[in-house]
Order: sequence, then C-alpha cells, then structure tokens
Amino acid sequence: MSEQALAKVKIYRYNPKVDREPYYDEYDGIPFEGRTVLDVLKYVYEKHDTSLAFRYSCRGGLCNVCLLMLNGKNVMSCKKLAEKEMIIEPAKNKKVIKDLMVDLSEKVEAGV
Repeated sequence: MSEQALAKVKIYRYNPKVDREPYYDEYDGIPFEGRTVLDVLKYVYEKHDTSLAFRYSCRGGLCNVCLLMLNGKNVMSCKKLAEKEMIIEPAKNKKVIKDLMVDLSEKVEAGV
C-alpha cells in the first residue's frame, strides 16, 4: 500500500470509571481510501486495540447511533468518508460513557 493511502488517526479515549482525564491514542499507517470513519474505527479495533469503545447499528445513516466528531464536526461515522488525517472524538455536548460511546438520551444532529 502506498504512503498516500495510509492515514494518521488520533482517537479520544476516556473511561470515567478508570481514567482521571481523557487522553488520545494515535495510530499511523491506517488504510483509509474508500473507507468510512466507521470502517477505520473497526480496523483499529480489530488490528490494534480491542478495548476501543464505539457504537454503530444500521450502517446506513438512519439511526444516528454512530454519531461522533471528526476534526471538530459532528458526523455519522457510517456515512462520512475517512480522511488522511483524523481526530476522532465523542459527539459534542454529550456525556461520555466510554471512549466514543456517549449518552444518546438527548438528540444531537450530525453536520453532514
């Protein structure tokens, strides 16, 4: 795989039951071309860290379960194409349950 086809990904991590403060894990060399942000998260989970917590359900952009922030904007990870450099964080104004999983009891719209 060429260098251009690999991404640098920075992922927000926080488990309020264990961690005092949030932190970020960084991953280089992640395939991203033609993949969604959700695909990238699943790749990181499967190949690098099975403790990473995130949600998805319909994979069709209908349920908003996969809502998160990509480079400062709320997006649905199942619809948004991955980028060469990504900072992935929990959805804005939501209580973090663990990592990218947030309390979904209040509605927040994706900026897509």
